[in-house]
Amino acid sequence: MKLTALLCAWCCCVGWACAQEPQGHFGGAIQTPQGELPIIFHFGHPSGAPIHTMDSPTQGVSGFPIQKVSYSNDGNFSLQIPQIGFTYRGIVRNDSLIEGSVTQNGHTLPLTLRRIEWKDSVAFRPGTPEPPYPYREEEVVVRAADSTTLAGTLVVPEGKGPFPALLFITGSGAQDRNEEMWNYQPFFMIADHLARQGFATLRMDDRGTGKSGGSYAATTLQSAAADAECALDYLRRRSETDPGRTGLIGHSMGGTIAFRIAARRPQDVACVVALAGATQKGKDWMMEQCEKSVLQLLPAATGDSLRRSYAGLYDALSHSLPLDSARERCLPHMLDIWQRLDIFPEQLREDLPENRRMDNARFLLRATITPEFASLVQYDPTDDLKRTACPVWAAYGEKDMQVIPERNLQAIEAHTKGNPHVTTRVYPGLNHLFLPARTGLPTEYPELKGNFSPQVLQDMAEWLKRNINL
Repeated sequence: MKLTALLCAWCCCVGWACAQEPQGHFGGAIQTPQGELPIIFHFGHPSGAPIHTMDSPTQGVSGFPIQKVSYSNDGNFSLQIPQIGFTYRGIVRNDSLIEGSVTQNGHTLPLTLRRIEWKDSVAFRPGTPEPPYPYREEEVVVRAADSTTLAGTLVVPEGKGPFPALLFITGSGAQDRNEEMWNYQPFFMIADHLARQGFATLRMDDRGTGKSGGSYAATTLQSAAADAECALDYLRRRSETDPGRTGLIGHSMGGTIAFRIAARRPQDVACVVALAGATQKGKDWMMEQCEKSVLQLLPAATGDSLRRSYAGLYDALSHSLPLDSARERCLPHMLDIWQRLDIFPEQLREDLPENRRMDNARFLLRATITPEFASLVQYDPTDDLKRTACPVWAAYGEKDMQVIPERNLQAIEAHTKGNPHVTTRVYPGLNHLFLPARTGLPTEYPELKGNFSPQVLQDMAEWLKRNINL
């Protein structure tokens, strides 16, 4: 999952055009409460044809194609990426500077682009499976409850079925079926390993992502769970799978969802594999994540004052209110955080008329407090844990700074006491993505060169063989 200490990272894809057609590499950053969200654009003309792409290194997006670029000699330019509802408009100040703003899903934020030096550091990760594969892959389509079409990959092992099967559930933020970032594909790695051990798997693109239809903008934890249930029903209906031996694998928020489904459908879920699953109350989880990933990195005096603002923010958001009402309760806390961290200084200048300043703040708040973020803060998985009766394997990376192992393991152990088939593991040196890490902070994710832990893969497969009756 992406960092959600205050704000689920807002995925922006930005293009560029100007009075003189661009060449080379330009970068900028969107300001978020966690700091800067860098965006990099590449403009080239191989073989005479314009090819423009975008990278968002923090979010693991690389080589995203830019479309519909228009520009004029007076320096005005615009760009649209229709498939994600994105528009960028700006003014070219000179050949190395463009000032503009991005609009996506009705939210607008400033973005300035400057020419940069660039060296591509994204490369193939050793250990990633390569064809030919000893199993069959099939592109499938699942229809959600509202008739939205969701795309995915069904993997069927060699041999005669029906096979035990597992549905993959992604973490927060719009993610594809592999949870891909920086050429790192953890769900593909797991599916490949399990197929070689005799398990069928289904992994899905989230709404508005990859080949799935719809939009992710209105997604909540509850609606993501409903989509996952539709995928589970599809997987259990397939002739190659055994509906009595069908389980769930969820990462981060996906682990939370796996417990939710297992509690509500005990006859349909044979096991739960929770990878860095968030099992604390949402408000507590977010505050602890904020403590580790934001507050402890600040000077002590600044951290102490901001701690009260963040606590007030999460408390205000934890009440079950209409989203606009919840945002209004959050506004004073959010304003204090933005001002103390010098976020959005131009939009929140003290010399602006108060009504304009507050309009700007409310506009920015709609972009930062999304339906998904609010649902995460408000959710309490305690009852789901108590009602989960199937075997559970819960694993965490010891350096995880997003879902802190100690507190979430305590929640599992406290609330699954009636279930004798619960196994928990903490893996030294691994982060939230189950990569070898130095600090575990999300800011270092783009720099990490390893791959999904082979030890976790092996332990997971062995546990599944024992507990899903292969």
